[in-house]
Amino acid sequence: MEIYEITGLATGVSNSGVNYLEPIDSFQNMEDGFVYRQVLQSRRGIKPFAPRLENGERIFGIFEHILPNGTVKSIIIDKNNLYVYNTTTGVYDKKNFGGSIAAYTGFNIASKENYISGVSYGIAQQISGGAVNPEYTNPGGRFVFCGKGITTPIGANSTIFFYDDANNDVRLFTNTSDNPNYAAPPEGALSSARFVTQFSNRILFTAPTINSVEYAQGFVYSGFANISGNGDKFNVAGSGLRILDTSQSIKGVSVLGNVLAYNLDRSNWILEKTQDGFNPIFYRQVPGVLGTDAPFSPVSWNEVVKSIGRTGVIGTDNRQSLRVDNKVPNFTEDEIDQPKFDYTYGGFDRTNSQFLWAYVSSGSEQLTQNKVLAQNYLFDTWTVFNMRLSCFGQTDLGRNLPWNQIDETAVPENPSWAAWNTTEDIWNKIGQEASVQKTLAGDDLGFVYELNADNDDILTDITAVTPGATTTLTIGAANFAVGDEVCIQNVGGMIELNNFDPETDPTILDPITNILTVTSPTEIVLNVNSTNYTTYTSGGTISKVIKFTADTIPFNPYRGQGRRCYVGYIEFLLNAGSFLYVDVFEDLDDDPIISNILLQPTSLQKASQWVSMSVDNEAEFMTFRLRMTSPAVQFKLTSMRIHAKPGGLTGN
Repeated sequence: MEIYEITGLATGVSNSGVNYLEPIDSFQNMEDGFVYRQVLQSRRGIKPFAPRLENGERIFGIFEHILPNGTVKSIIIDKNNLYVYNTTTGVYDKKNFGGSIAAYTGFNIASKENYISGVSYGIAQQISGGAVNPEYTNPGGRFVFCGKGITTPIGANSTIFFYDDANNDVRLFTNTSDNPNYAAPPEGALSSARFVTQFSNRILFTAPTINSVEYAQGFVYSGFANISGNGDKFNVAGSGLRILDTSQSIKGVSVLGNVLAYNLDRSNWILEKTQDGFNPIFYRQVPGVLGTDAPFSPVSWNEVVKSIGRTGVIGTDNRQSLRVDNKVPNFTEDEIDQPKFDYTYGGFDRTNSQFLWAYVSSGSEQLTQNKVLAQNYLFDTWTVFNMRLSCFGQTDLGRNLPWNQIDETAVPENPSWAAWNTTEDIWNKIGQEASVQKTLAGDDLGFVYELNADNDDILTDITAVTPGATTTLTIGAANFAVGDEVCIQNVGGMIELNNFDPETDPTILDPITNILTVTSPTEIVLNVNSTNYTTYTSGGTISKVIKFTADTIPFNPYRGQGRRCYVGYIEFLLNAGSFLYVDVFEDLDDDPIISNILLQPTSLQKASQWVSMSVDNEAEFMTFRLRMTSPAVQFKLTSMRIHAKPGGLTGN
């Protein structure tokens, strides 16, 4: 019998006769799992990065604000306000409006697809010949932002704003009392724009509205930033309004090394710098016939911009534009809800080298994004995560607590700090956030998360239970939704609610309870009749389960010989403490010939252990489905050996 091994060690046939299969080419239809460093693993989860934003509203943008002196701030913009992360308290502080718009009550962004674009942009006194002026010691700077659907302040004609570090408030970029160096373009008042970037020591607004005319194919750029303030002027030499020679609309802007990449409906363009002071920007079209439809889907990484079009996922560099989704060729057309296509938002997770796109799934009743498409660009693997996120961002900031503040109440999202023997942190790192790049995400309810934090997915405390034909829980604020499958543990008194502990009993095949109603972020109703349950006394946690699945590519290495495939048994190299269920399907049948085979390492002394299951079946080809349901335990498959031999002749 031959052995086919899915592993990251080698590709091809070894001297011992083992046929190696790359895991990147061996799995399909993956949900809540991914391949990283040649290991197949389930998604562990996300954790709160900071307490919920004050407004509790949809988040439209998460940004790194880099000041001229190198200081970094984390900025979030929700439906109405701008927030700045406070590294002392670990909270995003809401900032007031100031200057000419001190009476402004909020952006009141009209639609969920109207995301915010923003960029750090220094003030004139800080800039000298394009560099930071060493004689200017004030560390302040500006974060300029804009977007569609923002309500115009009363008495103003613009929705282009900036956060002013010096005054610690939000003001109008195009108002000379707020921004004394500003000068409008010769074509008229600059009242709004879809995107803003900094390019060639200038600020550049894309798809601007000037004198009530929207230039969907154009961009307007300032003069060269200098100590005279030309970087805020759009009527000086070196500034201008340019229109691309196309009837298509600009749908996305990304920094791609030393150039800007523009994604349009059915084409892609590159903006480059020139040495001509009067015409400092040159643009050209990139060969290709594909385009972008979701305006905030473009993500730039590793010298490539990837974006979402209705025809597929597009990759653009300096030379060409191509589809990069050959492994999921019909995904954007079949799986993304077309009427809500513009909701799609792109991001990048450096920890796992993944491009991320939050989207509304086809046929979903959700009113916001409910899934995330992820591509690992190192291994070209694709997966879907079941997460409700509105947008992504980055930060390397975090809260560092003094020792006398480390307890279960100092940071509500860390109740494990109540005792030294329950904390999940390293003892000498408790309360300390490492200064590493973190992937952040926001949602519709103003929650801010850190992705891939090796944490329970959504976990919160239960503080009260009201029994009845359905059961009402009072909980810590969390983003649960109707239909969520949840796990309840450690409830005192009403122990009948405790329905699943994957660390002690993975054999329960249906360990979950459904949420029937969500009254508020702190009150949910379970589809559980608790009329005759024991009286609730205290405690308990509720968490959303992660349901990992991955199907192998239909397996038969002998089809080229006209033979069926006989599989004797399979071995799995699993990490200690995990578990896995396996189903076996033959040919194209919907029902498995073998189902619910539990695989679980018995030794906790080893990092991983071989566990085997018998198949003893022959078919034209076989598909093996791997499954696991858990809110916390992570499964990792390092290797999978399929013991097979040629069977009878195929039906063909």
